Amino acid sequence: MVSYSSVVGQSQLLLVCFWSVNSEPSINELNALNTQYAKYKKPLPFTLLGICIDEGNLINRMRPTAQQNDWVFDVYADIDGGVQKLLHFTEPPQAFIVEKGQIVYEQSGFSAGSENYLLSKLQSLAIHQHL
Repeated sequence: MVSYSSVVGQSQLLLVCFWSVNSEPSINELNALNTQYAKYKKPLPFTLLGICIDEGNLINRMRPTAQQNDWVFDVYADIDGGVQKLLHFTEPPQAFIVEKGQIVYEQSGFSAGSENYLLSKLQSLAIHQHL
């Protein structure tokens, strides 16, 4: 068990993606980000987190889903739904860019290519941090 604030506090720039094992769009989003993560991770000082919002028996499928998709980023579970309630969203996929502990951008839903927009937002924030 770790707190959301302790995970978020470890990185200056963070991309947090909420997902469910039953949400094909959220898994597609994480797969798309996963394929580009290594390429963007080197020049951009950011961390990618996948947070599963499932409860009950579905939560048991979280780790196998991450392993089956060969995700190279950390995956956590929002066991009691507290983070989801705090951030006021209902359906995954839901992505947040967090800079120095503050949400600076959020994106709902996923369609092919929208991962590129998230990564470009991260890139512009990282450039801005160095100015």
